[in-house]
Amino acid sequence: MSSQRPISPRRKRRSGGNAFVELSLTLLPTFAIITGFFDVSFALFSWSTLQNAVREGCRFAITFQTTMPDGSACPSSGHLDSCIAQVTANNSMGLVSGTSPLIYVKYFAPTSPNTVIASPNGDVPGNLVEVSVEGYLLQWMVPISGTFANPFRSTSPASTSVYARDVMGGYPAGVTSVTR
Repeated sequence: MSSQRPISPRRKRRSGGNAFVELSLTLLPTFAIITGFFDVSFALFSWSTLQNAVREGCRFAITFQTTMPDGSACPSSGHLDSCIAQVTANNSMGLVSGTSPLIYVKYFAPTSPNTVIASPNGDVPGNLVEVSVEGYLLQWMVPISGTFANPFRSTSPASTSVYARDVMGGYPAGVTSVTR
């Protein structure tokens, strides 16, 4: 003999919506956590990729190279900064382009490392070079932050900036100056 009493049909009709409410109360936070993991992971991926890209751009700058890593020559019209920006963009896995206004190349004297040297006098041996990507907007997979406060926001509310700075080495053998 069973000690449970049978559930009446009237009670079954009243409790039919409980499963849907419980499902929604469980699934919504679960999906929010899962998409949060994806968004935070992509933000960390973007930051670390851009950090590596500016390091590579800085390495290219401190060695005074006149050819790109793919073997093509830098423009002879004095655009070494554009070559540095292109090397940075090539290493960014498509996050920024070579003509992006987010990539900056700045030069500093070792005696005043907080004052930017006006071009074209900055790219000489012994000076500091700083390659940076500034104000990169993080792209969210699920832009929840912009939908509740302002559903018409077209840009991301979060951005990141990354920097790499090093001392410029000597000119390559046989070269006395590099055009900028």
